[in-house]
Amino acid sequence: MNQPDLGKKIAELRKAKGLTQEELVETCNLNVRTLQRIESGEVTPRSYTIKIIFNALDYTPDNSFESTINGSGRKGSVVSKWPGQVYKYILDLFNLKTNTMKKISILSVTLVVIGLGLFILCSESKAQSVSKVKKIIEKANSDYMRRFNNGQVDSIMVQYRDDACLLPLPICGKTDIREYFRSEVNQGYKIIRINILSLSVADTLAVEKGEWMIRKDSGEVLTGMYLTEWHYSNKKWLIVNDLSGAK
Repeated sequence: MNQPDLGKKIAELRKAKGLTQEELVETCNLNVRTLQRIESGEVTPRSYTIKIIFNALDYTPDNSFESTINGSGRKGSVVSKWPGQVYKYILDLFNLKTNTMKKISILSVTLVVIGLGLFILCSESKAQSVSKVKKIIEKANSDYMRRFNNGQVDSIMVQYRDDACLLPLPICGKTDIREYFRSEVNQGYKIIRINILSLSVADTLAVEKGEWMIRKDSGEVLTGMYLTEWHYSNKKWLIVNDLSGAK
């Protein structure tokens, strides 16, 4: 059976069953446009798609037609049949007119298992995401401390977005932030510690809360808290806002 004849056959069977294209695609899990193209002969559907449509229309093709859609060989025939059989079984499972309690139990257990699986998957994914971002930011803080103590101010600026701001001063833009860091380096400040206390991550946004310790050239040690807002853009985590204050 060639494609135009196949499309006509499906359309005839559908109309004989009194089904609209919209009603048939709901049963077959297809979209209306796909069925329209099949019936008009524009596309040649896969064998399992034909099987699903015929099963929904309660039509059993003859042997010659089976050979045409399945290809030669027994293996091809078996492989092409199983999607339709599985689909038919799923449809029957949702038909609660027979073996109602048994089917409700099966569906309930299945939904619970799927729900638990999705919950565990999402929880693990979120945990892995936070852990991954934390490692990146810890590495960035380590680089920041090393570069600052070595007076490598230009290298520090790669961690800041172009429109970043230091708060509550405020100092905004890379040019002004660079000059601010140079003034601190020239005063002999050395960073002793940067410690992350908490980190919240949501998609492309991360908020880091932590504490810092700085030793002045005179030997005096200052401590303080900071709150840093990171954004993920161009495959990099960059600082957008950096709020800091001494204790």
